[in-house]
Amino acid sequence: MTTQRYYNKYRKIKKNRIKDDSVLDRIENILKLPVVYGNTKEFLESIYEQYNRNGNLTERQLGAIEKIEKKHSEEKIKDYEEWCSSYSDTKREIAKMCAVYYKKNPPYFAELANKIFEDPGFIPSEKQYISMCDNQFTKKVIAATKSVPIFEVGMIVKGRKNAPIKVRDTYFSVMRVNASPVISAAKGAKIYEVLPFGKTHTILCEERYLKKVRKKA
Repeated sequence: MTTQRYYNKYRKIKKNRIKDDSVLDRIENILKLPVVYGNTKEFLESIYEQYNRNGNLTERQLGAIEKIEKKHSEEKIKDYEEWCSSYSDTKREIAKMCAVYYKKNPPYFAELANKIFEDPGFIPSEKQYISMCDNQFTKKVIAATKSVPIFEVGMIVKGRKNAPIKVRDTYFSVMRVNASPVISAAKGAKIYEVLPFGKTHTILCEERYLKKVRKKA
C-alpha cells in the first residue's frame, strides 16, 4: 500500500496535447527556406509527421516551432535575401576553404560544412558565414591558402628536422604548389606535392616542414 502511494505520487504527469492544424502550413513555410537543414530540418519533418499521425502536439513541441519561426521571421528572411545578392564567387570560394577545414577537423560546423559540399548552390546566412569563416582558425587557413608560395615547381627542398619521419632530412623536388586544400590552422600550412630523391611516388607536405637547399659555393 505504501509502495503504491509512493508510485502514484511520483508517477509521470500526463502532458497536455494541443490541436492546431495551422502548424502544418507553418512547418511547410519554414522548410522552404534554404537555411533550414540538418537537425532543425529533421526535427520539423518529425513533428510534421507526428501531427499528421496523431492530430496534436505537446506545448513544448509547439513552443519549439515558435522559436524556429522567430529565428526565421520575415525581417530576417529579407536580410538573408539581401545577403544572397552580395554573396560573391570570392565568398563562395572562402566558404569552401573553411568547409574543407572543418570537415577535416570536427566536430564544429559539421552540418554547415556538409551542406556547403552537398549543395553547390547553397548560401549560408551572413551569421553562419561570419562564424565559420571569420574566426581565429579559419583566418589562418585562408591566409595560408592565399599566401605567396615560398617554393616553386622544380625547386629542390629538404625536410626540416621537426618534420614527420617520412619527410625529415629527406631531399625532394617540388612537383606542384597548392596541391591540396589547407587543413591546418598552423603557420605554413600550404601544401605541396613533392617527389623524394630516388623515389617514383610523390607525397604531400606542408610548407612549414620544408626548407630551401643552399647551393654550394
